[in-house]
Amino acid sequence: MFDTTRPVILLAIASFACGGESAGPPPPQQATHRIGVRAPAGVGEFYDRPTGALFTPRGNNYVRLAPQVTPEGNTVLYHATFNPSLYDATRVESALAQMQSSGYNSVRVWINHCCREGSVGDPAGGLSATYVANVVDFLKRAKVHEVSVVLTVDDVPKVGGYQELFNLSCCTLFAGTNLHYLTQGGLDANRKFWRDFSHALMVQQAPLDAILAYELRNELSFESNLPPLSLTSGTVTTVNGQTYDMADPAAKQRMMDENMVYWIDQIGAAIRQTDPTALITVGFFQPQGPNPTRLGDPRVTKPYPAIATSSADFIDLHAYPGLGLTLAQYVENFQMTAFPVKPVLMGEFGAAKFVYALSQDAAQALRSWQVESCQNGFKGWLLWTWDTEEQTDFPHWAALSGDGAVNGNLAPASRPDPCVS
Repeated sequence: MFDTTRPVILLAIASFACGGESAGPPPPQQATHRIGVRAPAGVGEFYDRPTGALFTPRGNNYVRLAPQVTPEGNTVLYHATFNPSLYDATRVESALAQMQSSGYNSVRVWINHCCREGSVGDPAGGLSATYVANVVDFLKRAKVHEVSVVLTVDDVPKVGGYQELFNLSCCTLFAGTNLHYLTQGGLDANRKFWRDFSHALMVQQAPLDAILAYELRNELSFESNLPPLSLTSGTVTTVNGQTYDMADPAAKQRMMDENMVYWIDQIGAAIRQTDPTALITVGFFQPQGPNPTRLGDPRVTKPYPAIATSSADFIDLHAYPGLGLTLAQYVENFQMTAFPVKPVLMGEFGAAKFVYALSQDAAQALRSWQVESCQNGFKGWLLWTWDTEEQTDFPHWAALSGDGAVNGNLAPASRPDPCVS
């Protein structure tokens, strides 16, 4: 949710010079991440490294939104949780304390890439130290409340030098989001950001053991209406060094599959150079078939089988009840049964108010969806959202909306087993 490439969304800072290889070696103190993944009997699961106990991620997406201005001068409503002028530590503390008292153990948050002021990028170059400090503050509070954090992004920062790398391969043979995953410039920009960001967290002594995972992309997809996927002839050579025939649909699919894996592996390796025990994940919305969905949407994605061969530790798949597909159809489109070795997190599930008019109906639908998903291989759930009421393009029943019925039905404190109604 809230990918700025979606047409439905309306779409100072202290300097932290942490650019790529020039960032220098990380500080010596490196905490081992508490949560790991394993696959007993060939089926992936999360576990607590210190105790060896099974860990089931249950939690929420914590989202604050605000109007902001892009470098092009457009005003967008976008993630503002950690913006220096907007970060609300008191509200964060209250939310995390409430999550803990409700029994939740996980939360997912966005790093703001989008804007010329207030985002993670510093117009002077590199990353904003003030923005990073707010992320660190959040991680410290989350650790106190025993809530593990997934850090996700939609793009590389629009300021700070990352776009210059990104645009090196634009735009005749590669354009749009295809640049991220198919070109050297796209890879370099993403790799530099994640290297800089993980290093910046360490410099500011973030509690790395509070991080559940670095999510390289909230919802990874290619754009079929832009080159090279829009081309019908000729060949292109992509960042993985391979050449593909654009007249052959099978070659185009192979190009996306192989470069997705290459991209994930390269960026994951860069993060692990700084943070060796980090978990890496990638998020996806549902593919458009075999069960028809997202009709007319030029964004194409195919999590499996390509993701199965990458170095990502687990996969984050987004599935919402009441929006056209049954859960079984989501699972079929995701091809989840193709590779059970990696655990699958449902990093977004939620109830739209235009589908469920009453909070009690939404709560029951979400509860039933969660129970059914247990039988379909999901190993964790993060609700969309904890308390976001400012999202105008997708009004939904947050955990605390109205009478709090959603939280009452999903909270582990009142319902310890997510797989039992």
